[in-house]
Amino acid sequence: MYTYLIVDDEMVERKGIRMLLGRMGIRENVLEASNGEEALEVMKQQKVDILLTDINMPFMDGIELLSRVHESDPALETVIFSGYDEFSYAKKAISYGVSAYILKPVNPDEFEKTIRGIVERLDKSQMEEKRKDESISFLKEHILYLMVYGQSKASLAGKTLGILDLSFIKDYRRMMLLECSANCFEQVNEEKLLKIRDVLDMKFQYLNLNPSQSLLLFTEEAAIGWEALGRKLYFYLKEKFGWECFLAISEDMKKEQKELSACFAEVEQMMEQRFYHTGSHVFLPFREEQSEIYVQVDAEILIHQIQQDIRMKDIESLKDHFGQFVKRYEHQTVFSQVYIKFLFSNLLKEIYDNLEDTDERELDREIDQLYRSNDMNGVILAVRSGIARLEKVFASEGKGYKRREVEQIKQYIRANYQDGNLGVDQMAREVGMTPNYLSSIFKKETGENLSRYLKNFRMEKARGMLENTNEKIGEICQKCGFSNVSYFCQSFRECYGISPQKYRDQGE
Repeated sequence: MYTYLIVDDEMVERKGIRMLLGRMGIRENVLEASNGEEALEVMKQQKVDILLTDINMPFMDGIELLSRVHESDPALETVIFSGYDEFSYAKKAISYGVSAYILKPVNPDEFEKTIRGIVERLDKSQMEEKRKDESISFLKEHILYLMVYGQSKASLAGKTLGILDLSFIKDYRRMMLLECSANCFEQVNEEKLLKIRDVLDMKFQYLNLNPSQSLLLFTEEAAIGWEALGRKLYFYLKEKFGWECFLAISEDMKKEQKELSACFAEVEQMMEQRFYHTGSHVFLPFREEQSEIYVQVDAEILIHQIQQDIRMKDIESLKDHFGQFVKRYEHQTVFSQVYIKFLFSNLLKEIYDNLEDTDERELDREIDQLYRSNDMNGVILAVRSGIARLEKVFASEGKGYKRREVEQIKQYIRANYQDGNLGVDQMAREVGMTPNYLSSIFKKETGENLSRYLKNFRMEKARGMLENTNEKIGEICQKCGFSNVSYFCQSFRECYGISPQKYRDQGE
């Protein structure tokens, strides 16, 4: 679909041209401008394929517009309209590469014939350009295949016959080898590649090595880190297409100054690690310290939340947080198996410490079994089995269990509601929780948002003071923890549908 720009200082004329285009079925991507200056502004903002312009216009006429356009885009298809049948106009227009010269009033048949001729010419040009691009793309892929499988850049220079400049090869930074157990890459088409590019938010050159292997070549570094990018692609391919893939990512080829074949040999060797690391799907020859620190920090938070879930007897949150913990480590390759088992055994111990009907010998047996696990699944199942046992114990205690921390927070609010700085952060510190976690359990226990509970408590206190004291509105505002009288009055109206002063007047 092409974009048309109609340029004429007469609105009626513009509508007429738009109507003629509409008769041809062209109703979308039709832009308008009232003079040459305005047209140039439009063309700065959007690509125009066909320019339809009048000659005689104020500020900048059609001939000057053609002159300016011809400098920046000499191949642009242009049609000029004029009520002046003068050779000088046509001569100037021809020098600027005009496609057609139509006299006013415009003959509809002549107009349609002209536009269809231009569209046909554009279609043909686009087809030729597409074929040329496809030929270059095919040659580019062929050269890359040869280089990946051992041929040097020097040996291939003469084979391109000057059609393809091989300098593009030095721009590649990383290669990512993908391998699937099934013949997944037989199914890859342009649509799937576009989706993968959108998911990664990175450009890459795709090489389909064989039905079970493909190679991605990147010219830029991954903003989120290569390990994170690899995991992101792994989960996407698994969830979207049901593929079980392994990924190996090379070092910086530009930095190492290695041939593509040498880098490919390295990622192939890394791919062999999948036989020795059950549960790992992303392999790298380098460590990303930032990524490792990020994982450790997140793990500490999750462990703390899991401990609180157990203490609070909140099984649903426990399952959710343990699920996040599993995702964090299930496909993590930068830590040893011993370290992973150590982390999960600590969680198992935390669970068994809350099971009254177990002894240390039973816990020792469970931990010993966890350490004997041959893969990640055995480690995960050991902890999940403990959670299931914990769930039964909590269920037997009945649903009337009161969360001590929630009651503690309520008492804290009653004692400190006058503090204008009192908020969720301060209350969370009081009970040693994260603000999000405290808000979550408070809502589960009371059915009310914690911030809303605090505000309503203050409103009740304010209402009582309005009824039972003669204190000024400003004083009540401060005593109830509000520093801004306007906000206090607004909050009171939201809560009771009336201003504090009117509420007091009515009571009197």
